[in-house]
Amino acid sequence: MRALLILLALTLSACASTRTDWTYDDIRIVAGDEADVTAIVAQARAFSAAYVAGDTEALVAIYAKDGIAAPGGRDFVRGREALRTFWQVRPGVAIREHRLLPEELWIDGDLAYDWGYFEGVSQREGAEPSAFGGKYLVVWQRGADGVWRMANDMWNPVN
Repeated sequence: MRALLILLALTLSACASTRTDWTYDDIRIVAGDEADVTAIVAQARAFSAAYVAGDTEALVAIYAKDGIAAPGGRDFVRGREALRTFWQVRPGVAIREHRLLPEELWIDGDLAYDWGYFEGVSQREGAEPSAFGGKYLVVWQRGADGVWRMANDMWNPVN
């Protein structure tokens, strides 16, 4: 099993840190115009880039002021201050890869949802890289400033 995880991690590490090879044609757009789709996809990619860079401030800024995260197996994380604490990468741990693989995007006015899969690689100091992944569902909200931010962010591993 360990050899399989290492092989998967090495395979994933050959990819870019955020997925850039998919196009809008790979996402099932249920509703929404191209400008909103582009803006939401850009925010999703910025999230992955901030996570890999360890830039907690940039990552938290992608959430709405009262945004809520719902990590699998844990309680809700409510508001930017709690999100800032939650997303701090622990000392001795690095996120080597993170990418979203969106399946569907639905936009209605100032709300949208997108769901799909995520995958990545983390590495603890002195250890081999470890692959992770799962599924996600994000509810996006367009703010008064016109920027799409995550209102609700939910994810869990796929076994």
